Amino acid sequence: MNMAGVVLAGGQSSRFGRPKMFEIFEEEPLYKKSLKALQGNSLHPIIIATNAELQPNFAEENVVFHIETTLHQGPLFALQNVMQHFPDVDWFVVLASDMPFIDADFIRKMLNQIDDRYEAIVPKQNSKIQPLAAIYRRSALPILDSIIQQHKRSMKDLLMELKVCYVEFNEDCLTFVNINTQQDLLEIQKKEKNHE
Repeated sequence: MNMAGVVLAGGQSSRFGRPKMFEIFEEEPLYKKSLKALQGNSLHPIIIATNAELQPNFAEENVVFHIETTLHQGPLFALQNVMQHFPDVDWFVVLASDMPFIDADFIRKMLNQIDDRYEAIVPKQNSKIQPLAAIYRRSALPILDSIIQQHKRSMKDLLMELKVCYVEFNEDCLTFVNINTQQDLLEIQKKEKNHE
């Protein structure tokens, strides 16, 4: 069974004002948190899905870059493109690039839930689902294609059509905190300083 890791790092960061995945948190760019979480689980290949404009800002070895030809179409399109370009991969572990508390232990817990009865393994915190910290099976691709042909753009639209295993996480779990605005980043940095 081939399992790849994917960092989605081609977003517009319109609310942040500049590409947020390169903002520094705990002395390294945010996207590195997602990258290290994947690398800590022997996934292959490790893929950074981005665009030609952003690619020069990544200084990575031992990763494969998947360059989006149409910019800023959202995670649904990014997942479709990656699945189409890596036909030998059975499962794709997909992470956003703006999650400062993501780690290898979280990925390990998710990988333990993989089961051929499902097409997606998705975390759930209370009633909130986390489709950008999830695992997707290759068999989801035809459904993904169909969703996009219907001009739907939401990951939730996809999950409604898949057989999904939802993995429950505690309400106080910080794993799914993500950065949307500069204020979000400042608040998280303050919390970190208070914990030191």
